[in-house]
Amino acid sequence: MTYKIVSFNVGKPSTYQFGTKEIETGFVKKPIEHAVRLTKTGFTEDGQADLKNHGGEEKALLFYPVEHYPFWEKHYDRSFSYPAFGENITIKGLTEEAVYIGDQFQLGDAIIEISQPRQPCYKIAAYHQIKDIPKIVTETGYGGYYFRVLKEGDVSKDSVVEKVYQDPAEISSSAIFKALFHNSVGERDIQLFSEHPKLASNVRASLKKKLERK
Repeated sequence: MTYKIVSFNVGKPSTYQFGTKEIETGFVKKPIEHAVRLTKTGFTEDGQADLKNHGGEEKALLFYPVEHYPFWEKHYDRSFSYPAFGENITIKGLTEEAVYIGDQFQLGDAIIEISQPRQPCYKIAAYHQIKDIPKIVTETGYGGYYFRVLKEGDVSKDSVVEKVYQDPAEISSSAIFKALFHNSVGERDIQLFSEHPKLASNVRASLKKKLERK
């Protein structure tokens, strides 16, 4: 099954004035048309300022479903242009419920694997100057998801995104997000999720800590 790239976005870290705050970030990205090399740590024309919480091999690139944009525009009664959520790829047809941790995709010449959901970040609020947007991301689960890179390669806006492997555990990115932030997920499922070998190690650790607190 193939999927369409709606917007292909990159951006190097820089310092921006968001309201009264000056923030160094790689959140601000712009759509491009030309091909860029995807390496184990992301696109060569992309980057992150906060390497403690962003970037690295487990967060090499971020997808965000285009299907969520109408919700945000209706909720805040304003327009959101791509990539409003700092995503590298605005994708059509792959929501958080439709993808599983460990799923693999051909992306241009590269092969990528879903590693974890994207967690709410204060920079979304700072960039849009909307104070409660991280709270709404937490409530809805509309955060997007990250990939690790199994095979490096060139990627462009015209690249085909094709699922080449579906993880047999079928644990969705949405399910992991809910286990992290919602109270509706039971201990048995959280334990199961925390043992998934393809889930990013930091997320597995967070789930195990949550179990210890129960």
